[in-house]
Amino acid sequence: MTPGTARRLLATAALVSLVLAAGCGETREAIVVHPDRIVVSNLTGETWRDIELSVNRYYRARFDALAPGGRIDAPLRRFQGGFGRYFDVRRERVTAVRVTATGTAGSAVVLDWPASRDR
Repeated sequence: MTPGTARRLLATAALVSLVLAAGCGETREAIVVHPDRIVVSNLTGETWRDIELSVNRYYRARFDALAPGGRIDAPLRRFQGGFGRYFDVRRERVTAVRVTATGTAGSAVVLDWPASRDR
């Protein structure tokens, strides 16, 4: 094997490795729950408006808009329930999250965490 052939094979192997590594990355989730915050990612191709995040079917937080590919990083202490009570991360745990919004064309956007949720 000539030195030029060896270099081409090495370069090709490096390129294939990079492509495979990029394709094996973690998939992005639309809703990710952390102990102290909720992260919502807009994985669609349209802007969401009038966004409401609901935690445990009781606490709520509202946001104006979220562009395609954008994300909301919402601290749980911002979620407010009835009588003005805020979510207390020291005493409560997140068991359900629902995201509702209006898409660009007026379509309803509804996301649930965990994915299957009885209504």
